[in-house]
Amino acid sequence: MRVKTIPRFLFALFFWLSIPCLLVAQTPPTPALLLGAAWYPEQWPEARWDADLALMEQAGIHVVRVGEFAWSSMEPAEGKFDLDWLQRAVRMAAKHHISVVLGTPSAAPPAWLTQKYPETLLIDEHGKRAVHGNRQQFSFTNPRYREFCRIISEEMARRLAAEPNVIGWQLDNEVSAISYDDYTRGQFQQWLHAKYKTLDSLNQHWTTSYWSQTYSDWSQIPIPVGGNNPGLMLEWMRFVSATWKDYLANEYRAIRKYASEKQPICTNTMGLFDGFDHYVVEEGLDIAAWDNYVGQGHLKDAGIGFVHDVTRGFKQKNFWVIETQPGMVNWATVNNMLNKGEVRAMAWQDVAHGADMVSYWQWRSAQNGQEEYHGTLVGADGTPVPLYAEVKKIGAEFEKASPVLARTSPHSEIAMLHDYDSGWAIDWQKHNQNYEHDKVDQNFYKALRELTQTMDVVRPAAKRWCPWP
Repeated sequence: MRVKTIPRFLFALFFWLSIPCLLVAQTPPTPALLLGAAWYPEQWPEARWDADLALMEQAGIHVVRVGEFAWSSMEPAEGKFDLDWLQRAVRMAAKHHISVVLGTPSAAPPAWLTQKYPETLLIDEHGKRAVHGNRQQFSFTNPRYREFCRIISEEMARRLAAEPNVIGWQLDNEVSAISYDDYTRGQFQQWLHAKYKTLDSLNQHWTTSYWSQTYSDWSQIPIPVGGNNPGLMLEWMRFVSATWKDYLANEYRAIRKYASEKQPICTNTMGLFDGFDHYVVEEGLDIAAWDNYVGQGHLKDAGIGFVHDVTRGFKQKNFWVIETQPGMVNWATVNNMLNKGEVRAMAWQDVAHGADMVSYWQWRSAQNGQEEYHGTLVGADGTPVPLYAEVKKIGAEFEKASPVLARTSPHSEIAMLHDYDSGWAIDWQKHNQNYEHDKVDQNFYKALRELTQTMDVVRPAAKRWCPWP
């Protein structure tokens, strides 16, 4: 039997239903199934690190994600780097047999940067410039900001890529915030010029004679806010997608100068978020990764399953779930706790759909800050919360399953086509306000999956889709 054709969903279901039918095998140094957590050593005294890592090791956690919000700790002043603490954290994790995924910190620029270079801050659709104190307050096109991102990414890679337990990289964090500043508008106009060559071609394609929208100069073309010409709106979304791809490529190139090809580079996306075309953005990355949150309510297997299969389709291979809901969140309308066993069910559902990593956000809550009341595995006092025991059970099961599921992936005989352009175009000109294309997609998916048990979701332009190698 070819390992690629193992019905992974059935194997995962055995664990889900607690059927004790697996042989225990020797676990390799880096397991095929990675259990992880987001860890923020910069938020805690270094004397506490060893205790936290020991608790992780006891729970069967194999990997921590660190660094993605620590820019002010890594570069406390312009050009003055302090990565000694991060290197110590990475090496201390290694002593506990824990690998590391390093996150670039560009989602949260330091105050010295935004104060000295206010042009790096985004401007929203109402013309208001962002202020410091949150995250994602940067302009994704600003060349000065990108240069700072390149520098810190390259410095991290130069210093840490050779650490033996660094197994991968995450670029930025949940990219989404776009800027409406003049520079971005100029870049959009240049992008359109490069694509259409002439204004006559652009005007013809968009039928700008309707409502007297004809452009006689490239500088007249706006960034669409609210309803606008559908051609303009679609090209803006395509530009946003291309811009995010290029934004991430800036950091990717800086890291790849020092990082081994064995260290995959990803970014973490947000499920069915459609603020850009994920197929375009993922093209330059090595592996897809997403953040799996139920939010309010409880696990809906078809809904989450659809997102898993969409994510697997971005690269047409296995993926990482790099953030997972640890019981509850803090941002839903009602922040209920998941039922006992539900987090375990989520983990095995992840694996059944092709996840090679299930990582929780976060390990331990900070003592202050915007996400203080989010679920964790360990409380702010360092004591494991009740969910810790459930995650420890997952860790033990992953240890057993890892040798069997190594180098396997879901094997599907049917594929569903998924396309961002089509979704945007329908949303902008609905014939029924109750129509939601995501729900339509999920309804089709649910019916098909009940018949086939496993399926792929791919873009119409996928170069190859075949259920057999």
